Formats: sequence, structure tokens, C-alpha cells
Amino acid sequence: MVSNVQRTRFQPHLILPENKVGRDFIVSDLHGHRAQLDQALQDVDFSEAHDRLISVGDLIDRGPDSAGCLSLLEEPWFWAVRGNHEQMLIETVNQQTDALWSRWLLNGGSWVLNHPDVAQQDWADTLQYLPLTITLPCQDYTVGICHAEYTGEHWGERYDAEDEAIIEWLWGRTRLKRNNRQPVKGVDWVFSGHTIVDKPQQLGNSVFIERGAYLDNPITLIDLQQWLVEN
Repeated sequence: MVSNVQRTRFQPHLILPENKVGRDFIVSDLHGHRAQLDQALQDVDFSEAHDRLISVGDLIDRGPDSAGCLSLLEEPWFWAVRGNHEQMLIETVNQQTDALWSRWLLNGGSWVLNHPDVAQQDWADTLQYLPLTITLPCQDYTVGICHAEYTGEHWGERYDAEDEAIIEWLWGRTRLKRNNRQPVKGVDWVFSGHTIVDKPQQLGNSVFIERGAYLDNPITLIDLQQWLVEN
């Protein structure tokens, strides 16, 4: 797989340039639901020439087409942060322990057994390039994207974060569980997925958008510029 995430050296905290010619959309966890995404993009007249789609991670597992969702990484208009399910693929394929295989299979990774070892390794190599956070400058706002949650007080702290914080970005649920409305300084909004909510939920300037496509709920597709105007 020749992916747009491999065009430059690995950047754990990617800053995308402002999109001055089209729209930016943010999408919730896909979990293998490529057809649902394609329909949602068609419904908003998504332009592959001008628009961009940024994922909060968890492209794979539990749904019918994980490989199809991974192929999005080959598209120049698509970007994603690493989710905990991508992390499970990376660790399992690279380390090949029974414990890691059991954890991943229990969390929806059985689809990969239908693909040869060379494809599995190719995906692991590609997904290692996915950033842990993405910063998206807009005309009047700056937006951060982090898979599970960002619990630091300042967006700039991510550059010096230790392993415990990185685990929170991939797996954490404490902000929602504790109804933590403390805003993250240094950024206007932070979008995350991972934890299922009935509808996009805002806590301070953190916004959680995952509704559970693998439970037959709709994905969330946000026109960022429109959302910023309305909020």
C-alpha cells in the first residue's frame, strides 16, 4: 500500500495546511463500514478535488469491510489519526504473541485472518505512520483531532507527553465518564471518537462524535466549517 501517510517522515503530531479551496469534514470511527461512508460523502456532494476528510481513527474491525476502509489511506483527500484498533493491528502483527492475537480477535480483528501475512505486514507498516494527533488550522479557529480523548490542560503539551498520556489518547474514556468540562487551552476545539454517544457531545471544547456504526448506528460526518459557524 502506497499511502499518503508515508509521503513524509513520521510525524506523531501532524499539522495540516488550511484548506482554502474546499471543505473539511470530520468522520467518526468507521469500523469497516466503507459503504456507509461512501453514501454519506455522496449525500454531501463531497469533492475529491477540493474537499478533505479527516478521521478520528478506528478505521478497522467489527464491520464488513476493514480492508476497504484501509484503502482510504491511499487517497490524497483522506487523513486519519491512529486509533486503538490500528494500534492493536500494529502490535499484533509485529510482535505475534498469543496474548496480543487474543486481545485483537476479541475486539473484532478476525477479518484479518482472511488476508495473507504479506498484506497484514503491509498494513502494519503503513499504520505506524499514522499520527497520534492532527491539528487543523481554519480561517478563524484551530481544531485538534485525537482518537479517544485528550486529557492534557494545553494542546501544546502533546509534544512532551509520556507513554501514559499516549495510552489515554488511544484508549481513554475518563473525560466523558467524569463529565469533565475543563477546556483544552491552545486550541479552539478537539474532536474525538472511541466512546459511543447518542449524538455528538460537547464537554468544554472537547467534542465526542462516535455513535457506533458497528451497532447499526449511523456514522457522524461533520462539515467542519458549518459546524464552527453554528457553534
